[in-house]
Formats: sequence, C-alpha cells, structure tokens
Amino acid sequence: MLSRSKVDTYTATILTQRVYGFASCLGLSIVFGLLSTWFFLSPTRFAVLYTLSNLLMVASTMFLMGPIKQLKSMFDKGRIVATLVYLTAMALTLVSAINFQSFVLTVAFFIVQLGAMVWYSLSYIPFAREMAMRMFGSMV
Repeated sequence: MLSRSKVDTYTATILTQRVYGFASCLGLSIVFGLLSTWFFLSPTRFAVLYTLSNLLMVASTMFLMGPIKQLKSMFDKGRIVATLVYLTAMALTLVSAINFQSFVLTVAFFIVQLGAMVWYSLSYIPFAREMAMRMFGSMV
C-alpha cells in the first residue's frame, strides 16, 4: 500500500506534468499563430502554420482535461456543430492552400475556422453565446 505522502507526491507530479504540457502546447500555438501572420500572402505556409496553431491550442486543453473528457466535451450536444465546422474548416483551409493554391479560398476557410473557434470557445462561458449574438445583432 502506498503511503499518503507518496500518493500526494505522485498526484503533484502528474498535475505538474499536465501544466507543463498545457503551457508548452499553448506557447507553441502562439508562436505558430504569430508566424502564420508573417506568411499571410503565402497560402500554403499560412494555412499549415495557422492550422497547426489551432491543433496545438486544442491539444493544450487536452493536457488539462484529459483527452477522453476533452473529446466528449467537444462533441457534446451544445458544441457538436461548432466542433464539426471547426474541424472541417481546418481541413478545407489546408486543402485549399496545398491542393488548389488558392489564396481566396484559403482566406475564406481561415475566416470560417476563426469564427468556428470563437463560437466553440464561447460555449464554455455561461451565456457568452447569447451575449455575442446580442452584440452582433445590435451592430447589424
């Protein structure tokens, strides 16, 4: 049987590793996101760096929540549409940049990807989507 102090030490080690994984992925996400703006006029480089940035951002939260809980949360009833749009837009951003070499399509899917990511992120904040809809409605 493990002593209480060994269990506490083990738990603290796991939590520390998760925080390091989160911080590393988030830091790399920010770096790749900033680099993508440098290559904005090069569709392939921009799309790869920006999409990699988004994938690392999602991976960073998996360190905090755990992958299974994160995936269940992503495909929860209230988030499934935003998640599917987000993942599809990521794929289409890469396809339009790599296969079609189309700047216009790449930017269009980038905008969809950005919007889906914001909508998905707002789902974690109580009443944030409703507030965003009211703000957007008053601007229009």
